[in-house]
Amino acid sequence: MSDMNDMTFTEQPIPAAAANVPRYTIVSQVKSNRVVYFTDDPDYRPPTDDDWYYVSGYAGALPEAMTLRNCWGWRFNGGVFIDAREAPRQSAAEALLEANRKALMRILHEKIGAVRKPFLSSCAYGDVVRQAKHREACEFLAQPERPSIGASFKMLEAVAVARNCTMLEAARLVAAKAEETERVLLESERFREQMSQAIANARDEKTLLQLREWLLDKVYPELTKEFKYRIDNTEPIDLDAPVADTHRLHEIARLKVKLREAINRKREPLGSGYCGNEEIRRHKAMLAQSLLDNDGRPCDGVDYDALSIYAEARGLSLFDAARLLVGSVAEGRELLLQTEQIKDRILARIDAIKTLRDIQDLETRLEEL
Repeated sequence: MSDMNDMTFTEQPIPAAAANVPRYTIVSQVKSNRVVYFTDDPDYRPPTDDDWYYVSGYAGALPEAMTLRNCWGWRFNGGVFIDAREAPRQSAAEALLEANRKALMRILHEKIGAVRKPFLSSCAYGDVVRQAKHREACEFLAQPERPSIGASFKMLEAVAVARNCTMLEAARLVAAKAEETERVLLESERFREQMSQAIANARDEKTLLQLREWLLDKVYPELTKEFKYRIDNTEPIDLDAPVADTHRLHEIARLKVKLREAINRKREPLGSGYCGNEEIRRHKAMLAQSLLDNDGRPCDGVDYDALSIYAEARGLSLFDAARLLVGSVAEGRELLLQTEQIKDRILARIDAIKTLRDIQDLETRLEEL
């Protein structure tokens, strides 16, 4: 065995690949890792009389975006570079679009929340109780005549006792409520998903204005009165100063919805809520008018059954029933004409608004309807 002192060591050459790797000296703040300088000069030696910096070696390519001009925005922990520079600020137009997106999302969330609120549980663990009731109701309705042996319907029994109804009626009530809740949730979620995507993808003010009008006019318009365009009262308001185009378009959309609601309230007595009621009402009115035009005598070949049933139900003669129907139709027509005139006049005023005073005057007029 040869002595270790006789051993010779040969310096191994650096592989070509490693030799081609660039090497840098990185100077960073010792407390924050902020890069303050870097160089590929192998002879660089920083001053030795300061202790605020830390010098590290680095082998490899530097981040392409890092230069001597902006290296202060980077951090180096000895092995990894981190870009800590602030993101470029949005332009004024981009900032406005983002603010408007957030405003529309807030309105959307408030509307959806208002629609769903009546279906929320009022007590802790209410959702768990609802699920238990619905499960029992479905099981009971599956075999109402012969419930499963050993099945427990304690929740359903509580509903039946509280409402003084049969178990079958209680089960149907619970099932109907669950179906209604599911329908409202599904419908509102569909609206929310569609609007959320449309708002997020909007790239210009015109699109956002269209979305706002659609949101106010189509998505649960009965809730729109809560979303009046907000004005910051940070300085005295000149009611006669022209409003900005964006503000004006917002107000036009909102006021039109409010007008429609007011007109519909006035016309509400004309609606019965029955499907096909308008058609049968017109048919009765036609029969009544033909009878009156013929001096109260039925016309040959005309079936007056609908009018006869109407008269018998009210204990009236055919002639008196015809007069009552024709009078009712005339009153309804007069109400429609009056409200249509109001609608046309106010719509014209809404389209012509220019100042805050115009908006306030219309608000007052709509409140009076």
